[in-house]
Amino acid sequence: MTDSSPPTQDTPPSPASDTAPLQWTPWGIWATAGLGLVVFVAFFVLQIVAAIPFLLGVSPEDLVAASQALATNSEYVATAMLVSGFGCTALVLVLVAMRKGASIPQYLAFSAPPWKALLTWVVVAAVVIAILDVVTVLLDREVVNEWVRDVFVNAKAPLLLGLATVVAAPLFEEIFFRGFLFPGMTRSKLGVTGTVLVTSALWAVTHFQYGVYEIAQIFVLGIVLGLARHRSGTLVVPMVIHAAINLVANIQAVYLS
Repeated sequence: MTDSSPPTQDTPPSPASDTAPLQWTPWGIWATAGLGLVVFVAFFVLQIVAAIPFLLGVSPEDLVAASQALATNSEYVATAMLVSGFGCTALVLVLVAMRKGASIPQYLAFSAPPWKALLTWVVVAAVVIAILDVVTVLLDREVVNEWVRDVFVNAKAPLLLGLATVVAAPLFEEIFFRGFLFPGMTRSKLGVTGTVLVTSALWAVTHFQYGVYEIAQIFVLGIVLGLARHRSGTLVVPMVIHAAINLVANIQAVYLS
C-alpha cells in the first residue's frame, strides 16, 4: 500500500509522485534543457582543460597526433573523468540550489533506498548485463571493448582509473541524467516513459568513444537505470547499480584483456 498524501518539503517524493504536484517545482522543460546544455558544454570544456598538462611541451606540428593519442592514455582518461565528473557534479548542485524552494536532496531524489528495492534492481541489472554479454558472445564480438582494453592495458595508475570510473563517472552521470534532468522532463509532455527514453539516449551518445553496438547496449542499460530511478523513488538505486556495472567492467577489462 502506498501513501497517497503529498510529499512535504522534508520528505523525498515517493515513486508514484514523479508526476504529482509538489510544494516546490523543478525547473521547467525548457529551462532544464537549457541548463542541461550548459552542463554538457562545461563537461567537454573541463575535459579539454584536463588535457593541457599532457600536451605541454608538444610541438605544434605534433599537437594533433598527441591529442589523438590521449584517447587511450589511461592517466589522461582518469584525470579527465575526475575533473569533469566532480566539476560538473558541483555545477549541477549549484543549478539545483538556484531553484527557489527546492532542496538538493529533494530535487535529485537523493534518499536512502528500501533494501528490497535496491536488491531487486541490482538483480534486474545483473540479468540484463548477463543477457547482453551472451548476445555479444553469440555475435562473435569481444565482451571487453577495444577502447577499454587499450586504456586498461596501458594503465600506470590503475587505482586512479578505478576511482574515476567507479566513483566520479557514475556520480556525475546519475546526478545529471537521472537526477537533474528527470524532474523537469517527467512533468512535461514527455512523461516518465519519454523521460526514461530521452535520458537513456542522451547518456548513451555521450559515450562516443565506443562503437554503435556498445552505445546500443548502454542505451538498454540506461533504460534499466531510468526505471530503477522512477520505481524506487530514489537516485541512490541507479547510482549504486551504475557504480557496480563500472566495477564489473573494470574487472573484465583486467582479466579478459
